[in-house]
Amino acid sequence: MAKVTVLMPTYNVAPYVKEAVESVLRQSYSDFELLVIDDCSTDGTLDVVRGISDSRIHIVQNERNLGLADNLNRGLSLIKTELVSRMDGDDIAEPHWLQSEVAVLDSNPEIGICGGGFERFGAVSTVVRLPEHPEEILANMLFECSIIVPTFRMSLYRDKGLRYRSDAFPAEDYRFWADCLRVTNAYNVQDTLFHYRMHPKQICTSLSEKQKGKVEEVRRYMLELLGSNMTENEKDYFLKTFVDGKITEKQEWKQKESFARKLVALNRDERHFEKKALQNQIHRHLQIQLYNTVLSYFFKDGYKPSAYFRYLSSGLALKTLPRLEMKLLAKSMLHRS
Repeated sequence: MAKVTVLMPTYNVAPYVKEAVESVLRQSYSDFELLVIDDCSTDGTLDVVRGISDSRIHIVQNERNLGLADNLNRGLSLIKTELVSRMDGDDIAEPHWLQSEVAVLDSNPEIGICGGGFERFGAVSTVVRLPEHPEEILANMLFECSIIVPTFRMSLYRDKGLRYRSDAFPAEDYRFWADCLRVTNAYNVQDTLFHYRMHPKQICTSLSEKQKGKVEEVRRYMLELLGSNMTENEKDYFLKTFVDGKITEKQEWKQKESFARKLVALNRDERHFEKKALQNQIHRHLQIQLYNTVLSYFFKDGYKPSAYFRYLSSGLALKTLPRLEMKLLAKSMLHRS
């Protein structure tokens, strides 16, 4: 029996699935099998997979459409290996993906989940590095799903009884990892292990509005770890303003800084989050939010000197990280009319 099962749920990904499967078969780590579990595709996805000849590929076809969460649960129920690696049928794995993540789990028995960095490609192109260490990952889960394309221990399913929740779709991954992190630790390799395809038909694009609501539910679930002393008004401010609200003036920054201190104070009672990690991830999130807002609000028409001076007069320049501040200044000074 292999040590790792790569679990690949598929549904109507015929244009991409061959590249996805072949990227798994090219792994430098060899002790694995690939379980493709198809949820009643109608576009020939299974024909493409069946056309790839490799004894490590095992195919299961559902008799009826289950939806992604229940399809994943069915896949987990069929797995006999010690570890499972999660991959979608429209993404591409780097050859060292499995080797990197399995090595972390083998060397660290206290780690139950290992993810890694990735690059988005297609409609959007960005490099993503999620927090590395367990305490940082847990704190960042207050804001976003912080585990992507991971390898994890099957004991989370067999012994802890954890399952993907269909009522969390299309944020079922986020909720699953939130549940897992209540009983285990996670680690993220700081290297590109995956290429995450962005296209109009993927779930995060086609169901973006529904996903926002489900993501908010998981954030509310994570807020429970800050304790029962958090009021409903504070929870609403966190979900509606602190996480996604814009920062276009100095007063808005001050309000968020004040609320950040309140979050850290709330954690002193329950201590589910390591203090320094919580402070760092809150600061990281606010800096990203500030920079993105500055770009969209002050520089939406380009890096003109006039836009830079308008940004300076807002009082936000002193709050931006120095390296980002220098980037804005340089682009503005080099602007040509």
